[in-house]
Amino acid sequence: MKKVIAVIDILHFSDDQVRGFKYFARQTNSQLTVICLDNLTAGVAAVPASVFPEPSVIGYSQISVEARVALQWQITQNTKQLRQLCGNDDINIILKESVSSPVTEIVNASRFADLILVSNSTSFAALSDSNPPRFVKDILAEAECPVMVLPDIPVPVKEIIFAYNGTYSSIYAIRQFTLLFPEYADTAIRVVYVAENDQAAIPFKHDLKTYLDAHYSKVEYAILNGEPATEFLALLIRRDDCIVTYGAFGRSGISRFFHRSDADSILRTTNIPVFVTHP
Repeated sequence: MKKVIAVIDILHFSDDQVRGFKYFARQTNSQLTVICLDNLTAGVAAVPASVFPEPSVIGYSQISVEARVALQWQITQNTKQLRQLCGNDDINIILKESVSSPVTEIVNASRFADLILVSNSTSFAALSDSNPPRFVKDILAEAECPVMVLPDIPVPVKEIIFAYNGTYSSIYAIRQFTLLFPEYADTAIRVVYVAENDQAAIPFKHDLKTYLDAHYSKVEYAILNGEPATEFLALLIRRDDCIVTYGAFGRSGISRFFHRSDADSILRTTNIPVFVTHP
């Protein structure tokens, strides 16, 4: 049994997001805890204009009190909806008001978790946000356990794609995924290496093969040539039935393959789950 935490903005979530969280919790044979963050700054934007006829002259402290009253009904209704979606699956639902930073709340929780699940559209920004949202990028960079970023409408997984470049961080991500998801032992596995630094062959292939053959029944290897970010995006752009692993999101390193911007492009333009972790 593993401890998996799913992150939900209690004011903005969908039935499909919750179904995706439940699916991956089952795949890890885990107890699922859903942390419902309630962030005022994001929620104020959803309050009808009539509640605040002159929002430009209202101070933050005034909004924080009045918005709580205006939004409480919606929070209550959404919580009821969430409990109905979770049904009798014995899912632990924790409703938390994010009094400081939603990122801080989740990073603290990640210290005592095996996996964080979050939708790729989750945002706690009141105004325009980036794509992927800043909240998601910050969680990927700062979480102290692996993170799985899910599309809003996940589909069944037919293949696992391990991004590999011979570094410790890439094999660490592969190993963490393997330990977390034993249910994928018979799923098709593809190890993708983009040739870099004039090294055309897959680094440490014999050792990698020995490890993967101990855990998976169907493994194949692919070597791509060109700009790593471009080649990998081309491989994934039309896929919606696979999971891709990344290592060392947001961390410095010599490899061109695992730059934060590369993972951002995958999250921004594809519709697949992305598994990210770093040592």
